[in-house]
Order: sequence, then C-alpha cells, then structure tokens
Amino acid sequence: MMKYAALSDDKHWHLVIHRQYRCVAASGERRAGQRRVEVGCVGFGCLALLAMAAIFFVIQLLILAGAVWASKDETRLVKTLFTGYNKVVRPVAHFTDPVVVTVGLQLIQLISVDEVNQIVSSNVRLKQQWKDVNLQWNPEDYGGIKKIRVPSTDIWRPDLVLYNNVTGAHWHDHMEPSRIFKSYCEIIVLHFPFDLQNCSMKLGTWTYDGKLVVINPDSDRPDLSHFMESGEWVMKDFRSWKHQVFYSCCPDTPYLDITYHFLMLRLPLYFIVNVIIPCMLFSFLTGLVFYLPTDSGEKMTLSISVLLSLTVFLLVIVELIPSTSSAVPLIGKYMLFTMVFVIASIIITVIVINTHHRSPSTHTMPEWVRKVFIETIPNIMFFSTMKRPGKEKQIRCIYGPDFDISDISGNQATSVPYQSPITKNPDVRSAIEGVKYIAETMKSDEESNNAAEEWKFVAMVLDHILLCVFMAVCLIGTLGVFAGRLIELSLL
Repeated sequence: MMKYAALSDDKHWHLVIHRQYRCVAASGERRAGQRRVEVGCVGFGCLALLAMAAIFFVIQLLILAGAVWASKDETRLVKTLFTGYNKVVRPVAHFTDPVVVTVGLQLIQLISVDEVNQIVSSNVRLKQQWKDVNLQWNPEDYGGIKKIRVPSTDIWRPDLVLYNNVTGAHWHDHMEPSRIFKSYCEIIVLHFPFDLQNCSMKLGTWTYDGKLVVINPDSDRPDLSHFMESGEWVMKDFRSWKHQVFYSCCPDTPYLDITYHFLMLRLPLYFIVNVIIPCMLFSFLTGLVFYLPTDSGEKMTLSISVLLSLTVFLLVIVELIPSTSSAVPLIGKYMLFTMVFVIASIIITVIVINTHHRSPSTHTMPEWVRKVFIETIPNIMFFSTMKRPGKEKQIRCIYGPDFDISDISGNQATSVPYQSPITKNPDVRSAIEGVKYIAETMKSDEESNNAAEEWKFVAMVLDHILLCVFMAVCLIGTLGVFAGRLIELSLL
C-alpha cells in the first residue's frame, strides 16, 4: 500500500511517497547505539509496488531536469539579447534605414459623444508590428526557443500619438493594449437629432519623420469585428487613409500619419418619443382651443394652460439639446415653431372672443364681413347659414290721412282715418301712441339681438376656420421641419 504527500518551499516542490507493506521481522539484535532490523516482503505485490515507485521517480526527475534546462536557456537568451541593448536607438542595421511599422486600429466601443465640447470617447485597441534587428537569435543555440515575451518598456517602440487628442497626454506614455481615446470631432448639430457625424482619429509618430519611421495601415478599414453596438449611434461607414505631409521648414522630409474616419448616424428614437411627439401633442391641443365654445368661458384658460405646460416641458428637455450657436438644430426649430404656434393661438383666441362679444352699440358690422362670413363661407364649408332678421317693414306716417294699425295688432291691415271719431278721442289717441312706442322699442331690441347674434355667428365661423387652419399648419409644419432630412437619410 502506497501513500503520497506534497511538500514545498519557496522554489521547489517535493513529492514524498510513504510505502506500507506487510513484512516479517526475521531477527534483530541490539548493539551499542545501533539497531538492526531485517525485513522480508511477502508475495509478488511488494515487488510491483517498488517498480512503480521507481518509474514515477524517474519521470519526475526527467521533467524537473527539462524545466531547469529550458529555464536556463531562456535566461541565457534574454541576457544575451539585452546585453548592450539600447531602447532609445532605432532597431535598424544602418542609420539611414527606416523602421517599417504596421498599424492596426480595432474599435471596441463608442462610449459617448459630447456635442457641446465636441469630444468623442471611444474604447480602442492599437496593434503595432515592426522588426527589431537587435532581437534575433538562432533557436538551435538556445534549446529550440523560438519565441520569448518581454515587457514592452524594455524595448524600442514607435512613439505613436493621437494628434487630435483632447486630454493632453500622449498615448505612447502609457502603452496599454486597450485604451480610452478622447478625440476632437467637429459636431454639426444642424440636423440634430437626425444627424450624421464624420469623426476621425489621427495617429502618427511624435518625434520621427517619414525617413526614420514609416507607418502603414494594416488595412484600408479599421477593425470592427469586436465592436459593441451603441444604443445611440450606428456605424454607417469607416475608412483609413495614410497621409504624407511636407512642411515649409523641411520640404524634403515627409511626415506621415494614418487617419481613421468613422461615419456615425444617430438613432433618433429617444428624441422622437421624449421631445418630438410631446411637442406635436401640445400643438394639436392648441388647435382644439378653437373647438371649445366661446360661451363656455374656458378658451383663454385652456390656451394659457397649454402655454405654461409647454414652457415647463421645454425647461425640462433643454439639456437634451446641444447648447451651441454654430447652427440651430432641427429639434430646436421645431420647439420654436411649437412655441410660436401656441402664442399665435392665444392672440387669435383673444380676437375671436372680442368678436363674439361685440354689439351694435359698439361696433357696426361692415357689409363685406356680413357678405363673407355669413353668406359665403358657411355655404362653402357646409355650415347651416344663420337665420337673419327679415326686412324692416316701413311704418306709415301716423300723421297721414290713414293710420295702419297692423303693426300693433298683427292682424290684417285696417286703415283708419286719422281724423276719424275714434282717433279724435284723447284716451284712444294716447293708447295708440303708447302701443306704438312699445312696438318700436321691441323692434329695436330685436334688431340689436339680431346684430349681436350675427357677431357671434362670425366668431363661430372664425373658430371653425381656425380649427382647420391650425390643424393643417401643425401637420405641415412638422413635415416641413423633418421631412426633408428624413428623405435624405432614407437615400443613404
């Protein structure tokens, strides 16, 4: 029977095997300071266990010996390579030879786009490949080692920087495989939130010109194979270009850079749901002010309530709009349109209420108003025309030879001579005068009521016209602000 146990110190692991087997003590004698024990195994099992233990020890010794020799070879290789190695000197055979660096950019995530400060934050991985002539060896001389890994801080590396960096720190100072880039991007907010932005990342060496270090893109496109989709932006296109620039100070020396362009389209659903649709509802609610009867006395209350609600809403969402004066975004234009729309409805509502409460004692209706708003427009818009008062009957002069009393009694006209015996009676004459006065007063009141009803009818016609006009303007204004841009985006 065998038992195994592991012991360790700081650098080595030891395997201890405890063996137990059946044995018989043959004899033993005790001498001074010594003890002798003779052991004998019983059966073939003891021999098999001893053989297995010996094989195990041999295998372990071979493994440990190989690891020690491999570690020695790698240590010797690293020591040989870095003896006299200067990481400041370009790794070329001759000083005039350039170092060719292949650069690849992998975009992992688009973190945020700051429209106000015009900063794009993104998570990228930068891949660089070049040949270092000072780090080469014959694998046969070092136990077949073909690859080693050393810290990047111990070797020469190209001093690539992000030229349009906004943080102020150079990228080559912190050579992480993955990094957060904060690059400058000119944000055009003219079509916000249906905008398309073209942002770029410009990479180049900081101290080397094109004669010393040549940088080439590994592809004409950045790598988006591991790109995590954003909830606000979608990549429509992406390209990479290599540029060669000559400056007036040194016209014979090229300076190289690689620029990666990203065409990003904003997803406008958030702004449609939280800004555009509420503004449309406020506009339609404004139009319904003209459907409310003037006699209810709530027209102005509803108009002012809509205006106050819209004002509070705009104060809440104003932070969603880029605060820049370079251009007025589409959503800003639409919010301005909605505000003007509501204010115009309040002004027109005041005019309609004023028209509704006019009377013949203060205003005389012009003939063209009667012609247009009472006789023409109601027929065109399928309104039932208002019953107008009949033509006034001409009252015959009571001082004529005959007196028409039909206006008093309402019966068939009866002519009574003014100088007849009936009219000569002072009481009868006084009664006739009184009745005539009452009739004229009632006729005057009826004419005043008819004139007031005409003004109310004009106000009602105005309400119906303005209801249709405001609904149409709301729809046309919304389409006018956004339709053109939506058509442009659909053609992309």
